[in-house]
Amino acid sequence: MKKFFVILFALLILPVLAAESPFENLSQYFEYLPNAVHKNWVPYKAGRDYEVTVQFRVKKNGEITEPSIVNSTEERANKSVIDAVKSGAPYLPLPSKFPGESVNTQVQLKYLHNSETPQV
Repeated sequence: MKKFFVILFALLILPVLAAESPFENLSQYFEYLPNAVHKNWVPYKAGRDYEVTVQFRVKKNGEITEPSIVNSTEERANKSVIDAVKSGAPYLPLPSKFPGESVNTQVQLKYLHNSETPQV
């Protein structure tokens, strides 16, 4: 049964990993990426507004390197932002026309205390 599960998992996940990028250029990719991170974010509920900027590298296949916080106005929220980045990986692949093997990026997430919806 274990062997069957591993084979089934490989059959399901390999086409996703080998998929072509739906993006023509990096501009389109950088419109997608913050929203992809945001949808996985469970914000720390602070009694005030805050912003956290996270940096990470996206490989050609959508895998990421270890994210790190580069700016934060609410240190207690940092873990929730790191978790959001990690839980969304791997992301969609970089545009196939992109010549590099990876790209460094930053995503800023904003929590507005008096709003029902966190901002990207």
